[in-house]
Amino acid sequence: MGKLKTSLKIAMNISFYLIIIGLILFAVANTKIKKENNVANIFGYGFLSVQSNSMFGDFDDSFEKGDMIFVKLLDENERENLLVGDIITYYDMSIRAFNTHRIVEINVEENYLVTQADYNQVSESTNTAPDQPIALDQAIAIYDGHIANLGTTLDYVQSPSGFAVVVILPVVIILFYEAFKLFKNIMALNKEKLELKYKEDLDKTHELLEIEKQKMREALIKELRQKEE
Repeated sequence: MGKLKTSLKIAMNISFYLIIIGLILFAVANTKIKKENNVANIFGYGFLSVQSNSMFGDFDDSFEKGDMIFVKLLDENERENLLVGDIITYYDMSIRAFNTHRIVEINVEENYLVTQADYNQVSESTNTAPDQPIALDQAIAIYDGHIANLGTTLDYVQSPSGFAVVVILPVVIILFYEAFKLFKNIMALNKEKLELKYKEDLDKTHELLEIEKQKMREALIKELRQKEE
């Protein structure tokens, strides 16, 4: 029973610290989304909330509004290895936001590529027009998967109020809880020290009393012997 209790305590502590680390990493990642050329990312892997149905479809890599997509940030070598059909993220100056569309043309000689949506939201069909060409180095990241319906939650978390509720508040609560545990442990340790000191003082007192009692016995015996003589 004692081992189980200890194991549960250790597991809870590890969970607390993992949550704190995760929330801190998420907070750090989100500080990057304020810049046009940065996607919120952790160790080169980013996440974005899908704002439209431009990539709706039946493909394995299709996604829709409200989903959260994962992207891998591209370096120079990876940009050179992009292929037609890849889905990339870039900052679209025409909408002042990130755009994630499929590559339909790559011109290495002239250093540009063209993307295109899979789905036309207006006509509700696959009849779409190519986007404006962008330079190869404007490709920020490549699509790496998605989770359905999690984008709305991500939007809320990235808002000031959502960030405060989902990230800052739990961190503060956990830190207060850990501080309370630390205070409780310190008090328990101090109590243990006081109890130990009290026991030591009590033992010393008993020892001194025994010594005094022994001295009194010896003095009494000596006095009795003197009287007998």
